[in-house]
Amino acid sequence: MKKELNILNLEDDVDDAELIERELRKGGFPFNLKRVVTQEEFLLSLQEDRPDVILSDHGLPTFNGFEALAVARKECPDVPFIFVTGLMGEEKAIETFERGAIDYVLKSRLSKLVPVVQRAVREARERAERLKQEQVLRESEERFRALVEGVKDYAICMLDREGRVSSWNTGAEWIKGYQASEIIGRHFSCFYPREAIASGLPERALARAIVEGRFEEEGLLVRKGGLEYWANVVITALRDQQGGLRGFALVTRDITARKQANAEREHLIQELHAAISDVKSLSGLLPLCASCKKVRDYQGRWHPLEVYLREHSEATLTHEFCHECAQHIQPMNSAG
Repeated sequence: MKKELNILNLEDDVDDAELIERELRKGGFPFNLKRVVTQEEFLLSLQEDRPDVILSDHGLPTFNGFEALAVARKECPDVPFIFVTGLMGEEKAIETFERGAIDYVLKSRLSKLVPVVQRAVREARERAERLKQEQVLRESEERFRALVEGVKDYAICMLDREGRVSSWNTGAEWIKGYQASEIIGRHFSCFYPREAIASGLPERALARAIVEGRFEEEGLLVRKGGLEYWANVVITALRDQQGGLRGFALVTRDITARKQANAEREHLIQELHAAISDVKSLSGLLPLCASCKKVRDYQGRWHPLEVYLREHSEATLTHEFCHECAQHIQPMNSAG
């Protein structure tokens, strides 16, 4: 318990109030006890000095216990309300709990008062802490939901334990083409081509996610209308605190542009290798016809030397006479 417990006691009998206070002292915990009698005093105390626990008699001259309980439920519904009364028939006891009281203690058995108060306060604090954690969780989930809804580059959706779609974000609508109303409740296998469905790929993906916690692969999926696209798919198994399977998170990213860029790059690399091979072929042996001087390529075809060099190098041939040939040609010209 905290340093000092704030207890509000609605009791018109002074002697009974003293007995209640004396019994509480036996509990050994510090507390501040405030006694009120009228409805006005009771309401004012609830509003100005919020109690940790309320003790109330059933019968008061102008204000009965059930009326006090109704006021308390309205003003501070999370504060434990305990009846401390002289008589409690079975029907009244049932009504006491139905109206929201935590417990009741007979004045003839005040020895039970301390345990009842301690339990009520402990449970109230546990309940308040639980509500606080739930509120934090709700706020966290709302922030996460807002974040997920705003993501367009990734299709993010939740699946139930059987693989049926249970949530849908803007990215999923953008990438896969379905409106939430069209896809919620359908099995996620509808995102796969027929061949993948026939081979059992969606079921294997869920099975691996259950066993390993996560499944990831790249492959072909289909948009609404049947258009195929390349995608990176990650499926994560979601479990509760006890380890039980709650469902799956499915995250899909369209990688079609990346695949196309890779294919274009591979094509350019192949062309470059081919060009390099052609250039390198000139550094080896060139089969040259001893008569007509044609060149044979690797496919066995013969090409004029000029044509072959033009296609496989940057060289350009020009026609001239060497010094020796020129000497033989000049005398022939002179004789003529």
